[in-house]
Amino acid sequence: MFWRLPVPVPALLFSVLLLPATPPKLDALFPTGGQRGKTVEVKAIGSFDVWPPEVWTDHDGLKIEAKETKGLLSVSINQDAKMYPALIRLFDANGSTNARTFVISKLKEANESEPNDNTAQAQEVNATATGIVINGILKKGDSDFFRIALRQGKAFVAETNAYSLGSLIDPFLVMLGPDGHEVGFASDSHNLDPILNYTAKISGVHYLQLFAVAHPAATAIGFSGSDSATYRLTLTLGELKKKSIQADRGEEQLKDDNGSRRFQAPLTVQGTLSEKLEVDSYVFSGKKGEQWLVSVDAHRLHLPTDPVLAVYRANGALLKEVDDVKPTNDPEYLLKVSADGNYTLRIRDRFNRGGTNFCYRLNISKPKPELSVVVDKQNLVLEANGTTELKLTLNRKQGHSLPLRFAITPPLPSGVSLEDANASAKAKTAAITFRASKEAKPVNHTFQLQVFETDETNATKESLASYSFLTAKSRGDYLVNKTNHLHLTVVKAAKPKKENAEEEEKD
Repeated sequence: MFWRLPVPVPALLFSVLLLPATPPKLDALFPTGGQRGKTVEVKAIGSFDVWPPEVWTDHDGLKIEAKETKGLLSVSINQDAKMYPALIRLFDANGSTNARTFVISKLKEANESEPNDNTAQAQEVNATATGIVINGILKKGDSDFFRIALRQGKAFVAETNAYSLGSLIDPFLVMLGPDGHEVGFASDSHNLDPILNYTAKISGVHYLQLFAVAHPAATAIGFSGSDSATYRLTLTLGELKKKSIQADRGEEQLKDDNGSRRFQAPLTVQGTLSEKLEVDSYVFSGKKGEQWLVSVDAHRLHLPTDPVLAVYRANGALLKEVDDVKPTNDPEYLLKVSADGNYTLRIRDRFNRGGTNFCYRLNISKPKPELSVVVDKQNLVLEANGTTELKLTLNRKQGHSLPLRFAITPPLPSGVSLEDANASAKAKTAAITFRASKEAKPVNHTFQLQVFETDETNATKESLASYSFLTAKSRGDYLVNKTNHLHLTVVKAAKPKKENAEEEEKD
């Protein structure tokens, strides 16, 4: 690259930095999951200047290799692999991709077969009681149809994972009966992904349609999608299984006290808003000076309930009504008891819905100081003889006020050090600096950031900082909401490229 000054000057020497190489970019994996005991050919959707890359995963049950063909991975899933979603990254000497989700399943899996854009082209699926998973991609303007034979009176469940995989779409499910008319519809569940629970009115071939609109929402209305808008559609014959909720008591086990369920704190209670407009009421005795942390879990349990909590004083006056406490749709309130007496808690659904699946868990516990540390990025690139910074948000709750120090595990590569690795007792944010010496060699390093908090008795508690996939634009949980596995790439220092300027004649 050559620069010319706007006025004539003697010959000058200019230094221009070479452009750095581009790290790989992974937009999606397809298919986004596989059955235990199988080896799956997976397409890495994104941009890769270097192939093959190296591969990292946080799941011990996966063996992943990049194939010679650009963009293809071979994913071998152990027969006894644990059933939780894995994270996968690709990286090379220039940097790392963001982590993407890969689901490990015990069900039979298949890929969608295009074209399947209408009922005439619908892909035939043999839904069974054990279930089958269809992996697909909703491309721009796309709508996928599946042909399913159902018997009268038989229940059928279709569960979608698309938004929860990180796809930037808001999907919908429509069931068409044998005559082509709509007989079932589903949109959001605990997030943007729909779950359709349908019982066949007549026997015959039904058609399940999956389509999506844009997320975040766009002004244009129409079918949305992209080359990376992957989904998993789980189809099962049978009733939708009710989620199991761990609690100390069920609401029916508590004594009735003038229309309220009486309990003694601390306690967790499993309840159900069985009917529309239902309001569940609980009462307990509080003593002046006590503090109780009251919360209602539904969103974080992946239930459709959107609970609202109202807390009433002993004299019957409303003390506080709480709806969402971000990033969840669940309410939480720290009750500081100002006078002896009976305090009432009332729970309803925000949209006054009800039914057997509109469950929740009420928690009443003594508040304890809590800390979570969230980092601003999941991968970093550090030049030799340079620095890079990781910013931290220190989420302190219930009076947490301890000083913090930070460390890296496993230890950083030779020539790389961590600076500013402390935070004061009241700090809500912090920043730590990674520094590489001139002699630091190019290397990739997956690490975790340890957080140490030490109290006045010198007792030390250790935790891990995490990167959150949830943002202000998120509309509910993903299959994986966070990771504490971060990635550092050390690269050579950018060398100046020297070029002589043309000699200009002086006036």
